[in-house]
Amino acid sequence: EDVIKAIEKMAVPQVEKIEGEQKEIVPSRVEKIMAEKMQLSKREIPHFYLTVEVDFSEAVKLREDLIDEFGDEIRISYTDFLIKACAKALHKLPKINSHYIQGKIISFSRVNIGLAVAREEGLVVPVIKDAHRKGLFEIAKERVELVKKAMEDKLSLDDIEGGTFTLSNLGMMQIKNFAAIINPPQVCLLATGEIKDRPVAIEGEVFVVPVMEMTLSCDHRVVDGYLGSKFLQEVKKNLEKPALLLV
Repeated sequence: EDVIKAIEKMAVPQVEKIEGEQKEIVPSRVEKIMAEKMQLSKREIPHFYLTVEVDFSEAVKLREDLIDEFGDEIRISYTDFLIKACAKALHKLPKINSHYIQGKIISFSRVNIGLAVAREEGLVVPVIKDAHRKGLFEIAKERVELVKKAMEDKLSLDDIEGGTFTLSNLGMMQIKNFAAIINPPQVCLLATGEIKDRPVAIEGEVFVVPVMEMTLSCDHRVVDGYLGSKFLQEVKKNLEKPALLLV
């Protein structure tokens, strides 16, 4: 009986009596909003996850060439490659570029990609609008401006509204892979890890190549395994043949 009471007590979150100093941390307004949104997402969205490995050999070379040639003007990052690769894939597969609201799927012609930006004040997701129509350098310039505004807490309402898909890149934190929570009412989110050299067998020979793992979180009410896989294959193709991103 005492054990049952203890279990019932543990089921209700409460402050435990733990020796030592305790400090209550009051969440910021942004953190509260994000917490409520993520709780809603996990409670209502039937998530499933698909992971793929991408050979970044050609993307690494192209980025180095672009930095050598244009580095003084704008420094292209791998995040810019990812945004553009996703934008092309979303434009080709519009059902991924959708919202799910009250039992209805609303697909958009505009591809507006949100980029998760972590700050001490809480996570924010500024949006690069019409990413499918923008070149790599235009995306890079806009990303730099939006991240700067995010870190300085100067984002406008227009900067964070209208997202149709979200990218969360933790590669710079040496994270190998992770599965993220979908940003409702969007139906997918792409989580990307670090680029790391790995041995890969190609036509019977072993080569060391830079590889990134990426995981697509999908809302199973809208996206099935086949469609999610098609999207990842499109993104993979765009990154493994990065000249496509310059078109």
